Amino acid sequence: MNDTRSARIPPAFGLTMLALCAGCPRGGGSAAPEASPATAVDAAVAGIRGEDLAAHVRVLASDAFEGRFPGSAGEAKTVAYLSAHLAAHGFEPVVDGSYLQPVPLVSVTLRPDTGATLTGASGPRALRVPDELVIGSPTPRARVELSDAEVVFAGHGIVAPEYGWDDYAGVDVRGKVVVVLPGDPGPQRADREIFEGRALSLHGTTAHKAELAAARGAAALLVLHDDAVGVPWDVFAQGARLPHQQLEEGSGAAKVALQGMIPRSVLAGALDDEGRRRLEALQRGAIEDGFTARPLPLRLSISLAREVAPVVSHNVVGVLPGARRPHEHVIYTAHWDHVGRGDERDGDGIYNGAVDNATGTAALLELAEAFGSLPQRPDRSIVLVATTAEEQGLLGSTWYAEHPVLPLVDAVGVINMDALFPFGETRGMTVVALGSSELDDYLADAARTVGRTLQPDPSPELGAFFRSDHYPFAYRGVPAIFAVGGPAPGPGEAAELEPYVEFVTTRYHQVGDEYDEATWDMGGIVQDTVVYFRAGHALAMDERRPQWSPGSPFRARHQALRTAATTTAAR
Repeated sequence: MNDTRSARIPPAFGLTMLALCAGCPRGGGSAAPEASPATAVDAAVAGIRGEDLAAHVRVLASDAFEGRFPGSAGEAKTVAYLSAHLAAHGFEPVVDGSYLQPVPLVSVTLRPDTGATLTGASGPRALRVPDELVIGSPTPRARVELSDAEVVFAGHGIVAPEYGWDDYAGVDVRGKVVVVLPGDPGPQRADREIFEGRALSLHGTTAHKAELAAARGAAALLVLHDDAVGVPWDVFAQGARLPHQQLEEGSGAAKVALQGMIPRSVLAGALDDEGRRRLEALQRGAIEDGFTARPLPLRLSISLAREVAPVVSHNVVGVLPGARRPHEHVIYTAHWDHVGRGDERDGDGIYNGAVDNATGTAALLELAEAFGSLPQRPDRSIVLVATTAEEQGLLGSTWYAEHPVLPLVDAVGVINMDALFPFGETRGMTVVALGSSELDDYLADAARTVGRTLQPDPSPELGAFFRSDHYPFAYRGVPAIFAVGGPAPGPGEAAELEPYVEFVTTRYHQVGDEYDEATWDMGGIVQDTVVYFRAGHALAMDERRPQWSPGSPFRARHQALRTAATTTAAR
């Protein structure tokens, strides 16, 4: 993988993409089955064509668009192209008369005068940043200081009342550095019913751990890294040297001032023999009931210095007002951005992002045409959101979810489209977190019309649910779904997986993710788009609102969202 771009997104996400493709029966051919256009919906479906999808991808992934990096000249071309197509199909601008929702970002570059000192059994030791400590801040400040703070090991850094779990019970972490393990205890326990078993749970995400630490007054959160069980440290250290973008205002969630990662070897190296044995015992005990945080005989100072420059990027938003209940709406998301330019290979330094995610963006435009062609608009409104800065950490979707153009309480569901594969038709569709909401029912009905069935994510431990633009909506309680087609396990699986493996290992976030008319088979992407259209149309025509499944961590958030809206309306 190319050093510059592979470090932006750890290889685990490439594996996530590959896992989404496994578990889906594969068929042949080059186009989705076409129903007789006996109804307006069937006629709209018949208008979803591979050649039209390919034409959009060809433009969006061309060198002229320069890899579609937020804030670049490539962005200007991209958002103009998307806006023109939304207008052509009757979608209305709803951001002060524009299709463009400004998203205020900052570009951040680590300065060489950043430093840190870890004091332990042998006295103070200067840490090389980022070789021995990866550190950043969710705030837009150019400099953040931490002086001689105590260090606390907090297990997995989880508080989950539904499981009787509180890693912070009885411990004061105000002003301290909290060190946590990645993930949650579920995969390591014999009783995998706790948390979500093998699947990464909301509790296991770093963002959720950071919120909990911040709410308890912690000054910093560090995830303990172990090369033996994850992505090599060099990948993260290399990525930390590169410029990145973040929201200028940050998200509305509580934030620790400093957040990062530290290798276990570095932390343990500052302890004496007894301290190392204690750390090992604490790590083993962190999966057991009743574990609580414990202080370590360490202190940490950090001086974070960064170059910070403002950047304004844009989400592209269009609305097709509903015929009967226009305030209620169905949201479709697809990120238009990619990673721009980077290291050259064979004279090519443009990372075109054809699969990721010119395909999903093309599907969004085909949906605009399909919905716009209907003689009778759906009962509920259709909202198309082409998001920015997904590759930088779901920034555009996070901004929209916090600053929606229509109230989120009136959003009945979100359908996300990200990285659709040009390897021909499939007879299945992998749904991330299948069974988590009633949106599955709409997708299953739509999938049957193109000969597909739904399949669960075969690698839920990779946490794909938390890695694409549907998640900021789900986090705020809106039912959301993310699904993609791909090949099946069983006889012939290895051969069927070959193009997917080749893409993930040699083209994902590389200059080779380009449109190739000679090799691309748009049949599967046509199927994807038809499924998305039929599912969203059915949802837009239904009287019901889909719910999160019992036991989903987002069910209570959905109820809270609706309760808050009711309370506000009553005032």
